[in-house]
Amino acid sequence: MSVDDPVVAQIQLGILLRELREGADLTADVARRHIEVSSASMSRIENGKQAIQPETVTVLLDLYGASDADSAEALRLASVPKPRGRRRRSASYRDAAPNWFTRYLVLEAEASEIAVYENEPIPGLFQTADYARAILQAGAPLAGAQEVGKRVDLRMGRQRILTRTDPPPAQVEVILHEATLHRVIGDDTIMAAQLKHLLDVSELPNVTVRVLPFRPRPTPNHDESFIAGARFVLLKLPDRGTMLYLDDFGGATYPEDLKVIQEYAAAYQRLRIVAEDPDASRKLIAKLVKQYR
Repeated sequence: MSVDDPVVAQIQLGILLRELREGADLTADVARRHIEVSSASMSRIENGKQAIQPETVTVLLDLYGASDADSAEALRLASVPKPRGRRRRSASYRDAAPNWFTRYLVLEAEASEIAVYENEPIPGLFQTADYARAILQAGAPLAGAQEVGKRVDLRMGRQRILTRTDPPPAQVEVILHEATLHRVIGDDTIMAAQLKHLLDVSELPNVTVRVLPFRPRPTPNHDESFIAGARFVLLKLPDRGTMLYLDDFGGATYPEDLKVIQEYAAAYQRLRIVAEDPDASRKLIAKLVKQYR
C-alpha cells in the first residue's frame, strides 16, 4: 500500500479497526456510542468510506485494548494527509502486495452487484477450501501451513456475501471461460468437488453462472471472436456507481476513468452474448463433474 494514498489508507484503517473491535468481542453499537457517532457513521468508518480523526482513533484503540504495533499502524493510517483538490477521474491506484487485496475485500463486501469474467481459475467466491488451498499453496510456496490456512479461511469468509441477510446478498454473475473447468487445480478429486460446489452455488437465486464455450455460437457482430485477454470484475456500489477491478501477479489496479469502465462493461456484455445460458452452463459443468470422478 502506498503510504501517501489517502483512499487506500482510509480503507485499510477501516479494516483494521473492525478487526480490532471484533477481536475485543465488542459490537459496533458499543464502539459507536463510545465515540459518540451514529450507527451509519460507524459503518462508514469501518468500510473505509468516512475519515476518522487520529484523536478518535486513539479513543477506539484504548477501548479495544490494541497492541502497540496495531496502535502505531492505525495512527499511521489515520495520519495520511487528504488531498486538497478533487482527485482526477483519470487516476488509478496501484496497491503493492501483500496489502493490495484489502481494498478489494471492502469493495466486494459493499457491492450490491458483482460481474466477473474469469479465464483461468474458478473465482474465489465460488471456491471450495481444498481448491483454494491448492491455489494459495502454489502461489506462496514458502508459506507455512498456518499462514496458508488463514488465507483459506479469509477466502471462505468472503463467500458470506452470497447468503447474508443484512444487507441483502450481492447479486453476482460470473462468466467462466470453459478453460476454467478443464484447468486442473490439485487433482481430479478436488476438481470434482469444486465443480459440484459450483453447481450448488449456481442454484442460489442471486447467483448466475455462465460458461463461455470453446466453440461459441456465431453472432452478427462476431462477438464469438472477441478476446477479453484477462479477468476483470465490475462492482456496483450503492451511492458510488460502478468500479472496475483489475489484478495481475504483482498487485491490483482500480481505473477511475469513466471511459475505461464503460469499455470493460461493454466487453462484459459481448462475452455474455456468446456465453451459454445458465441451464446449458450447468449441464456442461455437470458433465465434467462425472469425468473427474
